[in-house]
Amino acid sequence: MDLAAYLSERKIRPAAFAAEIGVPPSTITRILRGERDPRAGTIRKIVEGTGGEVTAAELIAAPLPANTDAADPQRAA
Repeated sequence: MDLAAYLSERKIRPAAFAAEIGVPPSTITRILRGERDPRAGTIRKIVEGTGGEVTAAELIAAPLPANTDAADPQRAA
């Protein structure tokens, strides 16, 4: 389950979750918006704070496959 779904299903506001796990509210907001990849310590706090329902793998952005046009702007043009 991703973090947004976890918070939504439980009707938890990002700022309240941030306070619960001890990170700034902006950290959770930026993670939810895709503006920031969480650091290892934040990942651990989120996984622990969700009881493992949100996993580390779900918090780490997947790299773009190397063989796609989107990965190579020269080929996409």
